[in-house]
Amino acid sequence: MTRRLAFLDTETTGLDRVRHQVWEVAYAIDDGPIVTLQLPHDLDHADPAALEINGYADRVGTVTLGWRQQLLADLDDVILVGSNPGFDQAMLSKALDAEPWHYRCIDAPAGVMWLLDWDEPRGLLSAAREMRGRGHTIPMPDHTAAGDVATTRAVYRAVRGEHR
Repeated sequence: MTRRLAFLDTETTGLDRVRHQVWEVAYAIDDGPIVTLQLPHDLDHADPAALEINGYADRVGTVTLGWRQQLLADLDDVILVGSNPGFDQAMLSKALDAEPWHYRCIDAPAGVMWLLDWDEPRGLLSAAREMRGRGHTIPMPDHTAAGDVATTRAVYRAVRGEHR
């Protein structure tokens, strides 16, 4: 059985997994379109720097109706692929109060680390730059959930292509 891959990214009100919340999630199942949902949240403990980085003020909209049921259904038994997917998993499992995905996940920039023999992991921006330098068409990450999903999927495919 081959599990589906869900390329996923979250935008949050900060980096503290206890105090902060997911306000936007985007994902694409395998080669499918990128889906973006906005989740209910509050700004009581939000980190202003995080909100500035992810463009919260310019992008926040209406909470997506049925967001929880949609995520539970769409992410059922998928393998999450992300940039630092452990963070996204922790934040999203708190929002959902569930973990419908498979227990293993894939960190796409870590694949670049192994491919290019880096001594330690780097972020999505470094991974995208390096793979672009190797001739791959990869959009640059933009700190939006959808934009970072597109970059993550392209980095993953580039690493897989070079490995093959």
